[in-house]
Amino acid sequence: MSDIRAVQDRQKSTSAVGLGDLRDLVQSMGEWRRAPDKVAHLIIVALADVLPQAKRTPDLLKEVTESMITVAAKRGGRAFRVSPSDFGILVQVAHHVLVTMVRDLKVEILRAIERQSPGSFGSIDQSRLIVSYDLSTAYRSGAERVARYAALEQQAAAGGAAKLRPLSEDDCKTVMHAYRQIGAEKFISAFVRTQSVAQNMPERGLEPVMNEYFISIDSLRKPLFIDVELRGTGRMFDEFTLVLDQIMLRAFKKIETRGDRWSLNMNVESVFTKAFEQFLEETPHETLAQITFEFRQPNIVENFDEFLVARGLIHSRGAKIAVDRIFPHTLGLVDLEYIGASIAKVHWRAGAEDVLKERKRALAYMATCGVQPVLIRVDNALALEVGADHGITMFQGFLIDDMIKRKAA
Repeated sequence: MSDIRAVQDRQKSTSAVGLGDLRDLVQSMGEWRRAPDKVAHLIIVALADVLPQAKRTPDLLKEVTESMITVAAKRGGRAFRVSPSDFGILVQVAHHVLVTMVRDLKVEILRAIERQSPGSFGSIDQSRLIVSYDLSTAYRSGAERVARYAALEQQAAAGGAAKLRPLSEDDCKTVMHAYRQIGAEKFISAFVRTQSVAQNMPERGLEPVMNEYFISIDSLRKPLFIDVELRGTGRMFDEFTLVLDQIMLRAFKKIETRGDRWSLNMNVESVFTKAFEQFLEETPHETLAQITFEFRQPNIVENFDEFLVARGLIHSRGAKIAVDRIFPHTLGLVDLEYIGASIAKVHWRAGAEDVLKERKRALAYMATCGVQPVLIRVDNALALEVGADHGITMFQGFLIDDMIKRKAA
Protein backbone atom coordinates (compact mmCIF):
# COMPACT_ATOMS: atom_id res chain seq x y z
CA MET A 1 0.00 0.00 0.00
CA SER A 2 2.90 2.36 0.70
CA ASP A 3 4.04 2.06 -2.91
CA ILE A 4 0.57 2.90 -4.21
CA ARG A 5 0.28 5.90 -1.85
CA ALA A 6 3.67 7.13 -3.03
CA VAL A 7 2.51 7.00 -6.62
CA GLN A 8 -0.76 8.74 -5.79
CA ASP A 9 1.11 11.45 -3.87
CA ARG A 10 3.35 12.03 -6.86
CA GLN A 11 0.35 12.24 -9.18
CA LYS A 12 -1.38 14.83 -6.97
CA SER A 13 1.74 16.96 -6.74
CA THR A 14 2.53 17.01 -10.46
CA SER A 15 1.20 20.46 -11.18
CA ALA A 16 3.00 21.86 -8.14
CA VAL A 17 6.46 20.46 -8.80
CA GLY A 18 6.53 20.87 -12.59
CA LEU A 19 9.44 18.96 -14.08
CA GLY A 20 11.33 16.44 -12.01
CA ASP A 21 14.99 15.76 -12.71
CA LEU A 22 16.86 12.60 -13.63
CA ARG A 23 17.24 11.51 -10.01
CA ASP A 24 13.51 11.90 -9.46
CA LEU A 25 12.88 9.71 -12.49
CA VAL A 26 15.21 6.95 -11.30
CA GLN A 27 13.52 6.88 -7.89
CA SER A 28 10.01 7.06 -9.33
CA MET A 29 10.47 4.28 -11.88
CA GLY A 30 10.81 1.65 -9.17
CA GLU A 31 7.82 2.99 -7.23
CA TRP A 32 5.54 3.17 -10.27
CA ARG A 33 6.62 -0.25 -11.49
CA ARG A 34 5.59 -1.89 -8.22
CA ALA A 35 2.14 -0.30 -8.08
CA PRO A 36 -0.21 -3.13 -9.17
CA ASP A 37 -3.37 -1.30 -10.20
CA LYS A 38 -2.29 -0.15 -13.68
CA VAL A 39 0.62 -0.75 -16.02
CA ALA A 40 3.25 2.00 -15.79
CA HIS A 41 4.84 3.42 -18.93
CA LEU A 42 7.95 5.52 -19.45
CA ILE A 43 7.79 7.92 -22.41
CA ILE A 44 11.06 9.46 -23.60
CA VAL A 45 11.11 12.55 -25.82
CA ALA A 46 14.59 12.73 -27.35
CA LEU A 47 15.17 16.05 -29.10
CA ALA A 48 18.91 15.39 -29.01
CA ASP A 49 18.40 12.37 -31.27
CA VAL A 50 16.59 14.27 -34.01
CA LEU A 51 17.78 17.88 -33.93
CA PRO A 52 21.26 19.42 -34.12
CA GLN A 53 22.31 21.46 -31.13
CA ALA A 54 21.81 24.77 -32.94
CA LYS A 55 18.08 24.03 -33.37
CA ARG A 56 17.50 23.00 -29.76
CA THR A 57 16.91 26.61 -28.80
CA PRO A 58 15.73 27.94 -25.40
CA ASP A 59 12.40 28.92 -26.96
CA LEU A 60 11.87 25.41 -28.33
CA LEU A 61 12.82 23.79 -25.03
CA LYS A 62 10.41 26.11 -23.22
CA GLU A 63 7.55 25.06 -25.51
CA VAL A 64 8.37 21.37 -25.14
CA THR A 65 8.63 21.71 -21.36
CA GLU A 66 5.14 23.22 -21.20
CA SER A 67 3.74 20.46 -23.42
CA MET A 68 5.33 17.75 -21.30
CA ILE A 69 3.93 19.12 -18.05
CA THR A 70 0.47 19.63 -19.55
CA VAL A 71 0.20 16.17 -21.14
CA ALA A 72 1.55 14.42 -18.03
CA ALA A 73 -0.80 16.28 -15.67
CA LYS A 74 -3.81 15.56 -17.88
CA ARG A 75 -3.25 11.81 -17.45
CA GLY A 76 -2.14 11.88 -13.82
CA GLY A 77 1.51 11.35 -14.71
CA ARG A 78 4.78 13.07 -13.92
CA ALA A 79 7.16 14.84 -16.31
CA PHE A 80 10.95 14.93 -15.98
CA ARG A 81 13.92 16.72 -17.56
CA VAL A 82 16.43 13.91 -18.13
CA SER A 83 19.08 15.92 -20.00
CA PRO A 84 19.46 19.49 -21.24
CA SER A 85 17.21 18.72 -24.23
CA ASP A 86 15.47 15.39 -23.51
CA PHE A 87 12.41 14.67 -21.39
CA GLY A 88 10.53 11.80 -19.82
CA ILE A 89 7.01 11.08 -18.59
CA LEU A 90 5.90 8.38 -16.17
CA VAL A 91 2.23 7.54 -16.47
CA GLN A 92 -0.15 4.72 -15.54
CA VAL A 93 -2.71 4.31 -18.31
CA ALA A 94 -4.22 1.64 -20.52
CA HIS A 95 -2.42 0.91 -23.77
CA HIS A 96 -4.94 2.68 -26.01
CA VAL A 97 -4.59 5.81 -23.86
CA LEU A 98 -0.80 5.60 -24.16
CA VAL A 99 -1.11 5.54 -27.96
CA THR A 100 -3.23 8.69 -27.82
CA MET A 101 -0.73 10.39 -25.48
CA VAL A 102 2.21 9.63 -27.75
CA ARG A 103 0.28 10.90 -30.78
CA ASP A 104 -0.70 14.13 -29.03
CA LEU A 105 2.84 14.70 -27.79
CA LYS A 106 4.26 14.12 -31.25
CA VAL A 107 1.85 16.63 -32.79
CA GLU A 108 2.66 19.27 -30.16
CA ILE A 109 6.41 18.81 -30.45
CA LEU A 110 6.48 18.75 -34.25
CA ARG A 111 4.43 21.94 -34.28
CA ALA A 112 6.86 23.55 -31.85
CA ILE A 113 9.85 22.49 -33.96
CA GLU A 114 8.27 23.89 -37.11
CA ARG A 115 7.44 27.17 -35.36
CA GLN A 116 10.97 27.61 -34.06
CA SER A 117 12.86 26.17 -37.06
CA PRO A 118 10.67 26.40 -40.20
CA GLY A 119 11.49 23.78 -42.79
CA SER A 120 12.84 21.24 -40.29
CA PHE A 121 9.78 18.98 -40.36
CA GLY A 122 10.95 16.75 -43.21
CA SER A 123 14.29 15.99 -41.56
CA ILE A 124 12.84 14.67 -38.28
CA ASP A 125 13.18 10.92 -37.68
CA GLN A 126 9.90 10.45 -35.84
CA SER A 127 10.79 6.90 -34.82
CA ARG A 128 13.54 8.33 -32.59
CA LEU A 129 11.70 11.43 -31.39
CA ILE A 130 9.38 9.62 -28.96
CA VAL A 131 9.93 6.14 -27.55
CA SER A 132 7.81 4.45 -24.87
CA TYR A 133 8.59 1.55 -22.54
CA ASP A 134 6.07 -0.69 -20.80
CA LEU A 135 7.65 -1.04 -17.36
CA SER A 136 5.99 -4.42 -16.80
CA THR A 137 7.54 -6.05 -19.89
CA ALA A 138 10.37 -3.74 -20.98
CA TYR A 139 11.66 -2.36 -17.68
CA ARG A 140 15.23 -3.36 -18.51
CA SER A 141 15.20 -1.44 -21.78
CA GLY A 142 13.74 1.62 -20.10
CA ALA A 143 16.26 1.42 -17.26
CA GLU A 144 19.15 1.13 -19.73
CA ARG A 145 17.91 4.24 -21.53
CA VAL A 146 17.80 6.16 -18.26
CA ALA A 147 21.25 4.83 -17.31
CA ARG A 148 22.67 6.33 -20.51
CA TYR A 149 21.34 9.72 -19.46
CA ALA A 150 22.99 9.26 -16.06
CA ALA A 151 26.32 8.49 -17.75
CA LEU A 152 26.02 11.63 -19.88
CA GLU A 153 25.23 13.68 -16.79
CA GLN A 154 28.37 12.36 -15.07
CA GLN A 155 30.42 13.17 -18.15
CA ALA A 156 29.07 16.72 -18.19
CA ALA A 157 29.81 17.14 -14.48
CA ALA A 158 33.40 16.06 -15.13
CA GLY A 159 33.76 18.69 -17.83
CA GLY A 160 33.53 16.22 -20.69
CA ALA A 161 30.53 17.68 -22.50
CA ALA A 162 31.52 20.49 -24.86
CA LYS A 163 29.45 22.34 -27.42
CA LEU A 164 29.34 20.32 -30.61
CA ARG A 165 30.02 21.77 -34.05
CA PRO A 166 28.09 20.79 -37.19
CA LEU A 167 29.31 17.98 -39.43
CA SER A 168 31.45 19.33 -42.29
CA GLU A 169 33.11 18.22 -45.53
CA ASP A 170 36.41 18.01 -43.64
CA ASP A 171 34.88 15.29 -41.43
CA CYS A 172 34.21 13.17 -44.52
CA LYS A 173 37.89 13.54 -45.37
CA THR A 174 38.87 12.73 -41.78
CA VAL A 175 37.19 9.33 -41.71
CA MET A 176 38.60 8.36 -45.12
CA HIS A 177 42.07 9.51 -44.01
CA ALA A 178 41.75 7.39 -40.85
CA TYR A 179 40.90 4.34 -42.96
CA ARG A 180 43.88 4.86 -45.25
CA GLN A 181 46.24 5.62 -42.39
CA ILE A 182 45.50 2.67 -40.10
CA GLY A 183 44.57 0.17 -42.81
CA ALA A 184 41.56 -2.06 -43.36
CA GLU A 185 42.28 -4.61 -40.62
CA LYS A 186 42.69 -2.06 -37.82
CA PHE A 187 39.76 0.02 -39.06
CA ILE A 188 37.54 -3.06 -39.07
CA SER A 189 38.62 -4.01 -35.55
CA ALA A 190 37.97 -0.51 -34.22
CA PHE A 191 34.82 0.56 -36.03
CA VAL A 192 33.02 -2.27 -37.85
CA ARG A 193 30.29 -4.06 -35.91
CA THR A 194 28.05 -7.01 -36.68
CA GLN A 195 24.56 -8.01 -35.58
CA SER A 196 22.80 -11.27 -36.27
CA VAL A 197 19.41 -11.78 -37.84
CA ALA A 198 17.96 -14.84 -36.12
CA GLN A 199 15.15 -17.20 -37.03
CA ASN A 200 12.91 -18.52 -34.28
CA MET A 201 12.97 -22.26 -34.99
CA PRO A 202 10.37 -24.68 -33.59
CA GLU A 203 11.89 -26.74 -30.78
CA ARG A 204 15.28 -25.01 -31.23
CA GLY A 205 14.61 -21.35 -30.51
CA LEU A 206 16.61 -18.51 -32.06
CA GLU A 207 19.24 -19.51 -34.62
CA PRO A 208 21.41 -16.91 -36.44
CA VAL A 209 20.77 -17.05 -40.20
CA MET A 210 22.42 -13.85 -41.44
CA ASN A 211 24.95 -11.33 -40.12
CA GLU A 212 24.70 -7.61 -40.86
CA TYR A 213 27.99 -5.68 -41.01
CA PHE A 214 28.14 -1.91 -40.54
CA ILE A 215 30.42 0.93 -39.47
CA SER A 216 29.29 2.08 -36.04
CA ILE A 217 28.76 5.85 -35.78
CA ASP A 218 29.08 5.62 -31.99
CA SER A 219 32.45 3.89 -32.23
CA LEU A 220 33.72 6.61 -34.60
CA ARG A 221 32.59 9.39 -32.29
CA LYS A 222 35.09 9.16 -29.44
CA PRO A 223 38.41 8.87 -31.30
CA LEU A 224 37.56 10.98 -34.36
CA PHE A 225 34.52 13.20 -33.78
CA ILE A 226 34.31 13.96 -30.06
CA ASP A 227 33.32 17.58 -30.81
CA VAL A 228 31.09 16.90 -33.83
CA GLU A 229 27.30 16.78 -33.98
CA LEU A 230 26.78 13.40 -35.68
CA ARG A 231 23.10 13.51 -36.51
CA GLY A 232 21.25 11.20 -38.86
CA THR A 233 19.66 13.95 -40.94
CA GLY A 234 20.64 16.56 -43.49
CA ARG A 235 22.69 16.73 -46.67
CA MET A 236 26.06 16.62 -44.95
CA PHE A 237 25.17 13.49 -42.99
CA ASP A 238 24.09 11.86 -46.26
CA GLU A 239 27.49 12.74 -47.73
CA PHE A 240 29.16 11.28 -44.65
CA THR A 241 27.31 7.96 -45.01
CA LEU A 242 28.32 7.78 -48.68
CA VAL A 243 31.96 7.88 -47.55
CA LEU A 244 31.25 5.15 -44.99
CA ASP A 245 29.72 3.04 -47.77
CA GLN A 246 32.91 3.38 -49.84
CA ILE A 247 35.05 2.34 -46.87
CA MET A 248 32.82 -0.65 -46.12
CA LEU A 249 32.97 -1.83 -49.72
CA ARG A 250 36.76 -1.57 -49.75
CA ALA A 251 37.21 -3.23 -46.37
CA PHE A 252 34.69 -6.06 -46.66
CA LYS A 253 37.09 -8.60 -48.16
CA LYS A 254 39.26 -8.21 -45.03
CA ILE A 255 36.40 -8.98 -42.65
CA GLU A 256 36.41 -12.43 -41.10
CA THR A 257 32.75 -13.06 -41.81
CA ARG A 258 30.61 -15.38 -39.70
CA GLY A 259 28.07 -17.79 -41.13
CA ASP A 260 27.24 -18.03 -44.81
CA ARG A 261 24.84 -15.09 -45.32
CA TRP A 262 25.82 -11.45 -44.88
CA SER A 263 24.25 -8.05 -45.37
CA LEU A 264 25.65 -4.56 -45.94
CA ASN A 265 23.86 -1.23 -45.52
CA MET A 266 24.06 0.96 -48.62
CA ASN A 267 22.77 4.22 -50.03
CA VAL A 268 21.27 3.94 -53.51
CA GLU A 269 23.83 6.51 -54.69
CA SER A 270 26.70 4.26 -53.58
CA VAL A 271 25.82 1.64 -56.21
CA PHE A 272 27.06 4.08 -58.88
CA THR A 273 30.47 4.72 -57.31
CA LYS A 274 33.86 3.37 -58.34
CA ALA A 275 34.07 1.57 -54.99
CA PHE A 276 30.93 -0.46 -55.76
CA GLU A 277 32.14 -1.22 -59.28
CA GLN A 278 35.43 -2.54 -57.89
CA PHE A 279 33.57 -4.51 -55.23
CA LEU A 280 31.59 -6.34 -57.90
CA GLU A 281 34.69 -6.95 -60.00
CA GLU A 282 36.78 -8.29 -57.11
CA THR A 283 34.12 -10.36 -55.32
CA PRO A 284 33.61 -13.94 -56.57
CA HIS A 285 30.12 -14.78 -57.85
CA GLU A 286 29.63 -17.42 -55.14
CA THR A 287 30.37 -14.79 -52.48
CA LEU A 288 28.03 -12.23 -54.05
CA ALA A 289 25.27 -14.85 -53.94
CA GLN A 290 25.62 -14.83 -50.14
CA ILE A 291 25.36 -11.03 -49.82
CA THR A 292 22.24 -8.95 -49.29
CA PHE A 293 22.44 -5.20 -49.87
CA GLU A 294 20.16 -3.24 -47.54
CA PHE A 295 18.60 0.04 -48.68
CA ARG A 296 16.45 2.31 -46.52
CA GLN A 297 12.87 2.61 -47.77
CA PRO A 298 12.96 6.46 -47.77
CA ASN A 299 16.23 6.39 -49.75
CA ILE A 300 14.65 4.07 -52.33
CA VAL A 301 11.57 6.27 -52.75
CA GLU A 302 13.69 9.43 -53.02
CA ASN A 303 15.91 7.89 -55.72
CA PHE A 304 13.43 5.49 -57.30
CA ASP A 305 14.57 5.61 -60.94
CA GLU A 306 18.19 5.17 -59.87
CA PHE A 307 17.21 2.33 -57.57
CA LEU A 308 15.57 0.41 -60.41
CA VAL A 309 18.87 0.56 -62.29
CA ALA A 310 20.74 -0.52 -59.15
CA ARG A 311 18.30 -3.39 -58.66
CA GLY A 312 19.06 -4.77 -62.10
CA LEU A 313 22.81 -4.55 -61.53
CA ILE A 314 22.66 -6.24 -58.12
CA HIS A 315 20.40 -9.06 -59.27
CA SER A 316 22.52 -9.64 -62.38
CA ARG A 317 25.46 -10.45 -60.09
CA GLY A 318 23.46 -12.88 -57.97
CA ALA A 319 23.18 -10.70 -54.86
CA LYS A 320 19.93 -9.96 -53.01
CA ILE A 321 18.15 -6.84 -51.81
CA ALA A 322 16.61 -5.99 -48.44
CA VAL A 323 14.49 -2.94 -47.69
CA ASP A 324 15.37 -1.40 -44.33
CA ARG A 325 13.62 1.22 -42.19
CA ILE A 326 10.08 0.07 -42.92
CA PHE A 327 7.92 1.37 -40.10
CA PRO A 328 4.82 -0.73 -39.37
CA HIS A 329 2.36 1.90 -40.56
CA THR A 330 4.19 2.15 -43.93
CA LEU A 331 3.88 -1.55 -44.76
CA GLY A 332 2.41 -1.82 -48.23
CA LEU A 333 3.34 1.69 -49.37
CA VAL A 334 6.14 0.24 -51.52
CA ASP A 335 5.53 -2.82 -53.70
CA LEU A 336 8.35 -5.00 -52.41
CA GLU A 337 7.89 -7.61 -55.13
CA TYR A 338 8.17 -5.00 -57.88
CA ILE A 339 11.39 -3.53 -56.50
CA GLY A 340 12.92 -6.99 -56.20
CA ALA A 341 13.32 -7.27 -52.43
CA SER A 342 13.93 -10.61 -50.75
CA ILE A 343 13.78 -9.25 -47.20
CA ALA A 344 11.71 -6.51 -45.55
CA LYS A 345 13.09 -5.12 -42.28
CA VAL A 346 10.21 -3.81 -40.19
CA HIS A 347 11.01 -1.66 -37.15
CA TRP A 348 9.60 -2.86 -33.86
CA ARG A 349 8.39 0.15 -31.89
CA ALA A 350 5.80 1.18 -29.35
CA GLY A 351 2.32 0.29 -30.60
CA ALA A 352 3.62 -1.98 -33.36
CA GLU A 353 1.40 -4.84 -32.21
CA ASP A 354 -1.73 -2.82 -33.01
CA VAL A 355 -0.42 -1.42 -36.29
CA LEU A 356 0.64 -4.86 -37.53
CA LYS A 357 -2.93 -6.08 -36.99
CA GLU A 358 -4.11 -3.28 -39.25
CA ARG A 359 -1.48 -4.19 -41.87
CA LYS A 360 -2.29 -7.92 -42.01
CA ARG A 361 -3.19 -7.70 -45.68
CA ALA A 362 0.20 -6.15 -46.52
CA LEU A 363 1.97 -8.90 -44.56
CA ALA A 364 -0.06 -11.57 -46.35
CA TYR A 365 0.85 -10.04 -49.71
CA MET A 366 4.54 -10.14 -48.77
CA ALA A 367 4.20 -13.84 -47.97
CA THR A 368 2.63 -14.62 -51.35
CA CYS A 369 5.49 -12.74 -53.04
CA GLY A 370 8.18 -14.64 -51.15
CA VAL A 371 9.43 -11.55 -49.29
CA GLN A 372 10.76 -12.49 -45.84
CA PRO A 373 9.77 -10.01 -43.08
CA VAL A 374 12.23 -9.37 -40.25
CA LEU A 375 11.28 -7.49 -37.08
CA ILE A 376 14.28 -5.33 -36.16
CA ARG A 377 15.23 -3.05 -33.24
CA VAL A 378 13.69 -5.68 -30.99
CA ASP A 379 14.03 -4.73 -27.32
CA ASN A 380 10.98 -6.53 -25.93
CA ALA A 381 10.04 -10.22 -25.87
CA LEU A 382 6.53 -9.17 -26.92
CA ALA A 383 7.94 -8.74 -30.43
CA LEU A 384 8.50 -12.48 -30.73
CA GLU A 385 4.91 -13.21 -29.69
CA VAL A 386 3.45 -10.61 -32.04
CA GLY A 387 5.72 -11.78 -34.84
CA ALA A 388 4.56 -15.38 -34.39
CA ASP A 389 0.93 -14.23 -34.58
CA HIS A 390 1.65 -12.77 -38.02
CA GLY A 391 3.87 -15.53 -39.34
CA ILE A 392 7.09 -13.57 -38.76
CA THR A 393 9.93 -15.82 -37.64
CA MET A 394 13.02 -13.64 -38.15
CA PHE A 395 14.21 -11.03 -35.65
CA GLN A 396 17.09 -8.63 -35.01
CA GLY A 397 17.99 -6.33 -32.12
CA PHE A 398 19.82 -6.04 -28.82
CA LEU A 399 17.36 -8.35 -27.06
CA ILE A 400 17.95 -10.97 -29.77
CA ASP A 401 21.72 -10.59 -29.30
CA ASP A 402 21.31 -11.25 -25.57
CA MET A 403 19.05 -14.26 -26.14
CA ILE A 404 21.51 -15.81 -28.61
CA LYS A 405 24.40 -15.29 -26.17
CA ARG A 406 22.46 -16.85 -23.28
CA LYS A 407 21.54 -19.82 -25.44
CA ALA A 408 25.17 -20.36 -26.45
CA ALA A 409 26.51 -20.04 -22.88
